[in-house]
Amino acid sequence: MKTTGNIEQCLQELGFAVVPIKGTSMWPLLKEGKCRVKVTAAEGKILKKGDIVLYRRKDGTLVLHRIMKVEEDGFRVCGDHQWKLDEKVQEEQILAAAKGFFRNGHYIDEKTWWYRLYKKFWTGNLAVRRCCLAFLRLSDLEKRSLKQL
Repeated sequence: MKTTGNIEQCLQELGFAVVPIKGTSMWPLLKEGKCRVKVTAAEGKILKKGDIVLYRRKDGTLVLHRIMKVEEDGFRVCGDHQWKLDEKVQEEQILAAAKGFFRNGHYIDEKTWWYRLYKKFWTGNLAVRRCCLAFLRLSDLEKRSLKQL
């Protein structure tokens, strides 16, 4: 997602923004064209493993990924469709954290029981995630799901 002033303006003026999903890095949870994420300004919030954050890369691109590891000098993040820790993000790069998402017109709060279970399972072990993603590829579910986009 390329930098747009609207997201930052909404965060400053309203304290939240609803961000469309672009790409496949957060699949299977979030799908391009079918989901939007409600994010709130991250300033002053304690971020933890499993949180989805909106951050700005050095090239200006805005990215929505999940915190996989909290380190003293930043966070290791990756998308749900990945099984390697993607990159290190500094706290000052993080603009917002997800509070919930809209999927097929329905709002799902971050406190929903099945989402908390998904988050715990999906962030628990990258080797398990890799096996799950391999199964989805082999079963053709990934291709069918992404083709619907």
